[in-house]
Amino acid sequence: MPVKCEDVENRFDFSLRKERGLSFRHDRVFVSKTRGRPASVPTCEMCGRPLQAADRGRPRQYCSRACRARAYRLRVADRSEPEVAHAAPEVPGQEDSVSSLSLPRIVRAAIELADRDGTEAVSMRRTAAHLEVGVMSLYRYVSSREELNDLIVDTVFGARPLPEPGPDGWRARLELSARQEWDLYREHPWMPQLVAVTTRPPLAPNLMAYTDWRMRAVDGYGLDFAAMVQIAIMISTYVQSAAMPLAREREAARATRRTRQQWVEARQEAIRRTLPAERLPMVSRFGGEAYEASQPESIFEFGLHRMLDGVAALLDKSTS
Repeated sequence: MPVKCEDVENRFDFSLRKERGLSFRHDRVFVSKTRGRPASVPTCEMCGRPLQAADRGRPRQYCSRACRARAYRLRVADRSEPEVAHAAPEVPGQEDSVSSLSLPRIVRAAIELADRDGTEAVSMRRTAAHLEVGVMSLYRYVSSREELNDLIVDTVFGARPLPEPGPDGWRARLELSARQEWDLYREHPWMPQLVAVTTRPPLAPNLMAYTDWRMRAVDGYGLDFAAMVQIAIMISTYVQSAAMPLAREREAARATRRTRQQWVEARQEAIRRTLPAERLPMVSRFGGEAYEASQPESIFEFGLHRMLDGVAALLDKSTS
């Protein structure tokens, strides 16, 4: 399913300046709609909103602390990577690339890089190179790689929203949400690396919508709020963990040019030598039916049903 990024631009006001015909910085002319002529009204150097005149002291430059912080981050980036800002080679069409730059286009490029080379390939520099622009052009829209990762996660999950109101029954709803998240990771195997194994989840509303949806699925069964949170996170954590091998398998297949099945068949002699039946009577029988049972898809299916059985036992206990 192609990723839709139309809604990403609304995440940051200053990214809309290009569409409004305003330059990014130092555009301090505000057109008065009431009189129909330009008026010298100071505007925020980051987002272009009109500024209220300061009561005293120096004139204001920014409309909010958020805009002031963004400007500060840009200045820091200017000092820390000056060579990057000017080292981008002049290539035909680069001016056109810069002029058409937008937040959705940046996020799309980052997702394309991750789909092709994994999350390690997604840096501000490589994303800029993929877009054929200088890296400092990206900092006008995204303040850091962490923020870019948040936008990537939000965009990918936003392309697969859970249905409303969803199927009847808590089990059908939780199973649907787990399968939909699993399909998302099959399409983008690198995604679990951005969202799994962390106590600091990405600031991605579309990701949080999955948690909220699951909590609503088990609401009204006598559980306290903490238990509903834990069920929602447990399901997400399980799906992410089950999906982690998908990215590793893709990388291995690309590096060796062999599927996992071909790899196992080529190592049969080494497997028999390393896993003798006398020492490992059960593991030595591994193969055929057991091999299929060890595949990520089979493990996901088995674990999902066992986990939902556990939730059912908890709900039965809470309502009895």
